[in-house]
Amino acid sequence: MSGTANVLSTVGEGGRAMLPLARRETPRATWRVPAADQLIAPPCEVVLPNLEKVPSEQRFSAGDREVIVLAEIVVKSDIAAVEDWEKSGRDATKYLLLTLQRWIRNHGGASIQRRFDLDLTLSDRLVDYSDERGPEGTLYLIVDPDSSAFVLLNSTIELLGRVHPRLPATFLRHFVGSLNRWVRVYDYHDAQERVDMLREWYEGEENSEQYEVPDIDGCTPKCLKESPLSLRGLKDLSQRMRNEDVRARVGSLLELCSISRQAKRPEFTEDMGEQLMDSNPPLPCLLAAFSSGDAVVGCFDDEAQTAMETTPQPNLIIPLQLSEPSSVRQGFRTLAVACETLAAASRLIDLMPGNDDGVITREEQS
Repeated sequence: MSGTANVLSTVGEGGRAMLPLARRETPRATWRVPAADQLIAPPCEVVLPNLEKVPSEQRFSAGDREVIVLAEIVVKSDIAAVEDWEKSGRDATKYLLLTLQRWIRNHGGASIQRRFDLDLTLSDRLVDYSDERGPEGTLYLIVDPDSSAFVLLNSTIELLGRVHPRLPATFLRHFVGSLNRWVRVYDYHDAQERVDMLREWYEGEENSEQYEVPDIDGCTPKCLKESPLSLRGLKDLSQRMRNEDVRARVGSLLELCSISRQAKRPEFTEDMGEQLMDSNPPLPCLLAAFSSGDAVVGCFDDEAQTAMETTPQPNLIIPLQLSEPSSVRQGFRTLAVACETLAAASRLIDLMPGNDDGVITREEQS
């Protein structure tokens, strides 16, 4: 264990220091566990869905040499701020943490914290407490949720549908698609896959008709079966809109789409696959349901019960090759685009009616 890692103010069980992208300061809601034979959606209390057993802190684990090399690169690349060196007490690890905090703050941190409860990890490995680390000279920036944010869609869908019949399907496709470029969104497509899997399981059981599964089709608005417009078609439509409120929402969506495409998601490499070969799918950063307590929420809650049976894959992995300063610069640029995408999504959700309860409230500082 690196001695440098132990000087940090917050250290988890694995001795890895923590850095939040967004930290909730109010008590967390717990999972609502449905009965084993009840797969219908339970009532939703409209709280941020909690991802049980996900570490609540962020971790740093690397050797002293790697810490110093990375610190030198971010200074020479004008990523770090000179004034943070004195604030860190001239400690390289603390300096990197201050640099990451500043980077997040400068790329939409305040907007991210309104809706998303995410952590950013800087580590030499992808799995907590694993002896399997990445190649020598490689560190990873990892983004993952501490709990899932949520957005309720029905009010927005109804509003958009009054303007154009294809607008709801277009809005949802580009909203979810832009976020899915960087983090996982759980929506009605995921819920339907869950239902299909449950039906396959039950077909082999005696009295399979006694099992009830969530009715995803029943809660999905019919207008979403319309063919979505392309981004060009959406831009053309927005220019002809007379409803200023809808135009503002579509403009915010177009901004989100543009930002999300300003960088390419890093490729999933062979060494990443070796570290994560026994992992579950990534945990959702956002639950996109139609209404509180609908069948999508029910599937989300049900699926969450097994999400942590094995370690989930990270939502976003950004490798930093310390032998190539350009890799570090590109990695921080990629992190900036991911943060700005989340910030744009948060601002858009602010404009979507019926989502006031999704804001993360914070206690006033005394």
